[in-house]
Amino acid sequence: MEKLCSNHIARFFIKVILIIIIILVIDQGIGTILKHFYFRQKHGEASNITYAIDSTVADILIFGSSRAKHHYIPQILGDGLHYSCFNVGADGNYLLYSYAIFKTIINRYNPKLIIFDIRPYELGYIASEYDRLSLLLPYYQKYPEIRQAIELRGPFEKIKHISAIYSFNSLIFQIVNGNLGVSKPKESDLQGYTPLFKKMQPQKIGTWDICGITLDEDKINVLKDIILTCKQKNIELIFVHSPIWINMKQSNCQNIIHDVCFENNVRYIDLANDSTFMKRPDYFEDFSHLNNEGAKVFSNMLIDKIMYPN
Repeated sequence: MEKLCSNHIARFFIKVILIIIIILVIDQGIGTILKHFYFRQKHGEASNITYAIDSTVADILIFGSSRAKHHYIPQILGDGLHYSCFNVGADGNYLLYSYAIFKTIINRYNPKLIIFDIRPYELGYIASEYDRLSLLLPYYQKYPEIRQAIELRGPFEKIKHISAIYSFNSLIFQIVNGNLGVSKPKESDLQGYTPLFKKMQPQKIGTWDICGITLDEDKINVLKDIILTCKQKNIELIFVHSPIWINMKQSNCQNIIHDVCFENNVRYIDLANDSTFMKRPDYFEDFSHLNNEGAKVFSNMLIDKIMYPN
């Protein structure tokens, strides 16, 4: 009887092990297929990320969120500063995302100038910004710099990446669209820039008070490491607060950015409430983003600020 019971237990564990093996094989197989199609995308967001990480050798790189992606026109900046230029900005992704891409690119080559578009609350703790690092999950295994950033999401990231599907399970629609969708006209000529064309209707300018936001020590350390890395590699670094259709109250985040830049002799160009734009709501698509016409004015203005500092 005891021997029979032992045989049942042994068969049970053999079945469990076989099921686990089957699940792992299926996971690895599907993951391999998703990986293949992810990295063969020829246009769209993923294509820009992969190109920035693996291929660009532009002299000027623009980092930041959607405000970077829609405000800085590489062709204008490149022509005006007489260098090649690529826009690495990404919708909905902020300092932690930019830092991961920055460290990966810098490990490959040294650009001449790096511009970081920053927001007034850039150093504030916002939980969703850690979640948004999921966009970089497909690059986790290959790039240690990206792995380091993604592991800030939580203590179980290393375990989750045992699954080959995990890196792609929130990107299925993007993968399908990136492989089957139709490229926008001259998308490859925009060098990472995406123009916006709507015009905001004239309205009263509000006030944004973010003085009570909690500071994020991870982001403060990231800011300092960006500065240190550029100094070590002799790369010119400029932080820019591009125009916004709202009056900004000074915040702790802004003060720290300003102080860290001042202490390290790094330029900080603040055009948030520049009068050229505060008089022209037609330069904006919404209170936070310039449209294409506004981006042209801003990009040309930035060239002057870079070439002829006060």
